[in-house]
Amino acid sequence: MTKPVLGKTLLNKKVVTNSGLELGEVMDIYFETGGTLTSLLVKPHHEMKEIKDYLDKNGLVNVPFKEVKAVGRYVVINFPY
Repeated sequence: MTKPVLGKTLLNKKVVTNSGLELGEVMDIYFETGGTLTSLLVKPHHEMKEIKDYLDKNGLVNVPFKEVKAVGRYVVINFPY
């Protein structure tokens, strides 16, 4: 069972991949009506070829919350997903 995460604690945290690539920082979070976290909107620090296929029209990455593997000093995600 996963430890609950308060959404507001994720805002502005740095996001890194499970391979150590620093992706950017959490700009916004999305929830279902019941309050379950569904995804993180990440603002990349700089352009990277590894993420170009994951960018939306605003240059942001929408990371499904199921890809979050750890939350602490950083948000660690499974990437690519």
